[in-house]
Amino acid sequence: MSKLDILGSVNLDIVLRVHDLPRPGETVHATQSERYLGGKGANQAVSAARTGADLRFRACVGNDEDGEWLTAQLAAHAVTPADVEVIAGEASGRAYVCVDQAGENLIIVHAGANDRLSLMAEPVEPSRVALAQLETPIASTVDFFRTHRDRGTITVLNAAPAVAEARDSLFALTDILILNESELAFYAGREVLPEDVEDITMLARELIAHENQVIVLTCGAAGALAITQDGLDFTPARLTKVRDTTGSGDCFCGALCARLAAGAELDQAIYFASVAASLSVEKNGAAASMPSLEDVELAIFEMTAAEVS
Repeated sequence: MSKLDILGSVNLDIVLRVHDLPRPGETVHATQSERYLGGKGANQAVSAARTGADLRFRACVGNDEDGEWLTAQLAAHAVTPADVEVIAGEASGRAYVCVDQAGENLIIVHAGANDRLSLMAEPVEPSRVALAQLETPIASTVDFFRTHRDRGTITVLNAAPAVAEARDSLFALTDILILNESELAFYAGREVLPEDVEDITMLARELIAHENQVIVLTCGAAGALAITQDGLDFTPARLTKVRDTTGSGDCFCGALCARLAAGAELDQAIYFASVAASLSVEKNGAAASMPSLEDVELAIFEMTAAEVS
């Protein structure tokens, strides 16, 4: 029995490095082109595996050269690909990522085989934590969460990329809902980002679907918030030198679930995940930038008051 069960996407990331992100109608020249293992599911699985989780990763790739490469990369990043299904006649998912000099990015995704992900025939085994995102069919995620909740599993949803259907279909099945500020505004029906902690808290509480649900809001360099109907906890961010923010949110999600699966309390898991994400932005790539358990533990040990914002 794995302690963490992850359902999610896997993509080939084509990363283009540019001086400035293009505006609508503008052509820019890339200074470098690279390929990486990516997809929110794969990124989170790698993050969890590298930070010590015993996990099962359910995903789909196409029966193409990209699929073979992605499967090999998962194994190289300590994620067993036994539950990665090869879909005949489908191309593997791809993401085209532009990254500017400040480390900010814009991303275009072609789902490919990810759109065929389902639970297949095998039963869902009991786990301590189940994690999903929204780059794969929502109906499959609903089945995944319902089955796990029947077994007493903690369900964690990273509701990204933002999909309106998820609020009605999945939020009530979710114990821990992870959002960033843009996603919070989207699900709350706001066109602008929340202005302050009071505004964030009000919007988050509008989204809470059951009394035991916790919304974890990631705020980048400003840290993270854990919001319940009657509580609010703040975790400061570790100061860091940003090189590439691609996959930092996925790093946070995977590391948080790895700690929860190991038996940590939520506040401890958020602190650990925040440090892990701060380390990931110091390197290029998504899965390739995920820190190890030893990396995170060393960073926590070395942190001083001056390093915390």
